[in-house]
Amino acid sequence: MTRGTRPRLVARIELRRRWRTIKGNTTQLLAIAFVAVMLLPFSLAGVLGAYLAGGFVAGSETEPLIDWARMAFVYGWIFVVGFGGYRAYAVALRPDNLDGLLTTVSHRDVIGGLILTELALWSAFFLTIGSAAAVAFAAGAGSVLTIPALLLALCLVLVTGLPAGFLLALGVRNAGVRSRLLSRLRTLFLVFLGVGYFALISTNAFASVLEPIYRVLAPTPIDWFGDLAAVGLGIGASPFRAIGAVGFSIAFVVAAVASLYRLAEWLWYADGVHVTHEVERSADGASRFGGLSRVLSRPVFGVVAVDWKRARRSPISLSFALYPLIVLAGPIVTAVQTGEVGTGLPLWILVCGTWVAGSLFALNVLGQEGAALPVTLLSEAPERSLVVGHVVSGALLIAPVTVAATVVAGLLSPHSAPAVASLGVSALVLSVGSGAIGTGIGVGFPRLEAVSVSRSTKAIVPSVFAFVIYSAAVLVVALPTVVAHSGVASHALASIVGVDRFVIGLVGTVVSAVIACFVGVGSMYVARDRVRGYRLG
Repeated sequence: MTRGTRPRLVARIELRRRWRTIKGNTTQLLAIAFVAVMLLPFSLAGVLGAYLAGGFVAGSETEPLIDWARMAFVYGWIFVVGFGGYRAYAVALRPDNLDGLLTTVSHRDVIGGLILTELALWSAFFLTIGSAAAVAFAAGAGSVLTIPALLLALCLVLVTGLPAGFLLALGVRNAGVRSRLLSRLRTLFLVFLGVGYFALISTNAFASVLEPIYRVLAPTPIDWFGDLAAVGLGIGASPFRAIGAVGFSIAFVVAAVASLYRLAEWLWYADGVHVTHEVERSADGASRFGGLSRVLSRPVFGVVAVDWKRARRSPISLSFALYPLIVLAGPIVTAVQTGEVGTGLPLWILVCGTWVAGSLFALNVLGQEGAALPVTLLSEAPERSLVVGHVVSGALLIAPVTVAATVVAGLLSPHSAPAVASLGVSALVLSVGSGAIGTGIGVGFPRLEAVSVSRSTKAIVPSVFAFVIYSAAVLVVALPTVVAHSGVASHALASIVGVDRFVIGLVGTVVSAVIACFVGVGSMYVARDRVRGYRLG
């Protein structure tokens, strides 16, 4: 086997492996098919748009069009680099059995094969939709020469953008491998990145982020791809820039390949730092948790301590608790944009905090124990310690945050001070009671096996059925409080009954508290009964 055929062999094996993985996961296969069907009308609309754009170019002034073409290709290159870099970091640079590959072929062959794999996957889209759009654009513009020029420009964007994305991903991963601080802050960084991404989606502020990058890249040869694509349109494209785009691409690929080889070698052959966790003695752990061990019984305190230690050591296993950020993003962004906190934001915070408090540990009482479940079930009265311990661990962590955030948002909103006080009481009662509500649901629909929460991490998280039923239960329990404190509904009820709006809010708080207590007690009774009678196998 020659050296030139090894990267192609690695790419072929990687494509086969990915296809087998997708075939073995029916859900993923159906999701891909659904996305493909949904993208089909958009692709056809894009081809039609390319034809109309060609007609517009043929009958318009020449001066601003070349600037638009250059801008479009610069933004396209940014997209390829960004999305290609993300895929390289999350998927491509983590092939199965990497150590085995590196013992049979060199790191140059492996990184070359991985890049060829991504090029093949991207080309499947570029060569189909891109070719159709190029032909449609040329037909609309009435210039046959545009077809090869536009296709060549698209291919050059791809063959330069993907290696650039790989370079960024390798740089980030090399920094993480060699820095203990970055390794410890990796999860926190990903959390902030996810929050920022949702904020960008909610505010439609992508232009404010991409514009500075465009200003940096516009004076570079990347801007010349637009001249290459428009060289046959007669809109002022520079033929020298078009030739320069080809030469730049060749030089960039050569330099990128050499850099990729070096960065891949540093990454895969490095003795990276490892974040270790010291085993704490029971006495040290008890002193760290202060007087909590004196308030709770020893079995309950043990469950609480284990929950918190697991959360600290593997926070990504609790990543599902970030789901409410999707719901909160809209109200928070609206408040930031308008400079005013409406009456709805404290209610959103209350509901989302309640959901997190109950789902964090109590929604999967049995699965939360993991491999220690058999030993736990053989202990004395495991049902009380497990059920109560998981409820207490979530409530002690989240309830204070929920109450504080609800009260602060309420004080900044048009709510009156008495209404804010009743909201604070609701936040406290519902945050504590949601864990009790979640125990019976989690035991009824447990998940005992680990699932992938990231490319390289598996964790035992609550089941989908438990999430759905628990979310519905939380909404039902919190509904009286939400209705009684919402601006329109509380005003209408106060007018009909003839009492002050504070009385309506107080009644809503009491009703939600009563429902939460009844449902929580019943759910905990069911959970304790199921845990007591649970049999492995």
